[in-house]
Amino acid sequence: MNTFIRRTTAALSDAADGVTLVAGAATGAWVGYTYVPANLDTVLHLPFTGAAALAGAFAVNAAADLTLTPARRYAQGLPAYAYADEQGAVPGDLDEALGQVAVATEDDAARRAAQAAYRIDLSKGLLSNAERWCGYTTGEATFYLAPGAVLHYHREEDQYGVLQHHYLLLTAEDPTPVPITNVQQLHHELALRARETTEATVEAAPSTV
Repeated sequence: MNTFIRRTTAALSDAADGVTLVAGAATGAWVGYTYVPANLDTVLHLPFTGAAALAGAFAVNAAADLTLTPARRYAQGLPAYAYADEQGAVPGDLDEALGQVAVATEDDAARRAAQAAYRIDLSKGLLSNAERWCGYTTGEATFYLAPGAVLHYHREEDQYGVLQHHYLLLTAEDPTPVPITNVQQLHHELALRARETTEATVEAAPSTV
């Protein structure tokens, strides 16, 4: 039931994004067209209206984003609001500061892995759950799938400086990482390994004949 509610919340918040953009653009265009400066050259009226529409879209969307943030956090399986806790206390020395930054770095890595998971899983019900990810100070994170199987996440820049997100399936049976590009592929790989494990168990079982 919770998964259904989160999916519905995510869909509604995504739809609200589109609505606020359109509403903001329409409002901005109306304001730009209505209040165009009298001394502005006629040729520039259309560009002025377009700029006003763009500004209106961004302004309204930014304002709506503040309202929709709790809904988005809930859809990701996070508390609607983030509250300060003992980790927010001022550190007494460098070691305490280092500990706080380490915790924040690990949490950051887990949340980045969850937020980027839409690239391979649009269901928003599994891999986008930040609480299931374990982050590390290296910026990497792992998602426990089953005994002997985890999904590993890391990010790096390509030759053009564009940040790339990578998900790799790691299993105890096969040390070779398998790049995962979609959740269907992940399902296929896990099903394949489950079938191989079952077959190996059957072959190893002593014959009763």
